[in-house]
Amino acid sequence: MKSSYLLILVLVLTSSGFAKSETKDSVISAIINLHSPAGLPYDTDTTDDYIIYRSQYIVSYNPNFNTTNWVSWNLNASWFGKSGRFSGKFVTDMTLPDLFMRITHDDYTNSGYDRGHLVRSHERTVNADDNRSTFYMTNIVAQTPDLNRGVWLKFERYCEELAIKENKELYLYAGGVYKSDSTIGRGVRVPDSCYKIVVVLERGEGAECIDYNTTIYSVMMPNIQGIRNSEWEEFAVSVSHIEQSTGYNFLPGVPEEIQGIIEQYIHKPK
Repeated sequence: MKSSYLLILVLVLTSSGFAKSETKDSVISAIINLHSPAGLPYDTDTTDDYIIYRSQYIVSYNPNFNTTNWVSWNLNASWFGKSGRFSGKFVTDMTLPDLFMRITHDDYTNSGYDRGHLVRSHERTVNADDNRSTFYMTNIVAQTPDLNRGVWLKFERYCEELAIKENKELYLYAGGVYKSDSTIGRGVRVPDSCYKIVVVLERGEGAECIDYNTTIYSVMMPNIQGIRNSEWEEFAVSVSHIEQSTGYNFLPGVPEEIQGIIEQYIHKPK
């Protein structure tokens, strides 16, 4: 299915700081400023980007692949709390238009793939609504067990450490690289690799603070078995490499002269 227009959905959750009286444009602006202040990723074809703005994160959903292009979100210590993990089946995203295939929990059952969170459940534990939001199928991609439960989790835990122990402000992007036609369920495209980009700033800083010295950890991990015990640093790549692989331009709001330098770096912890 190929749409000829870009669709946009706004969800306003008053429990997360957005008042019902705010205008649609002001809510969108606030959510972008919170989760993707360096600008929304874009490619040359916007017709397969259905943008969902949630107070917990932003999604670009691909109705042709029945899965997600990318998710962007903010992470710092304030997003972690004591709310328990959502129980029950993963949640069908009923906010998607009727003309889209609405993927369910059962599309992954017996597929051999995990329902891999992009925004990690543990990163949204202040309240039950925040945690439940991470279980929408629009925040999920098909990941092998060794990726999801192994090396990908190691990188998630490193991001948690940056946010909590080092009190950093993180801006993250994650998604899949789709080169093959492999699918599960009712046509859910399986990514060949999964990527994550993590912009690391001091607590309270935004995109205006991104400069030539900014640390960006970025990885692209193959979606295969046999890598559970690997270290995430083995899969460190440049942002530029991820852009070439996905076709998306990340950090579009950062001045080009700065982008051109920092997107070539490959950072690893010292």
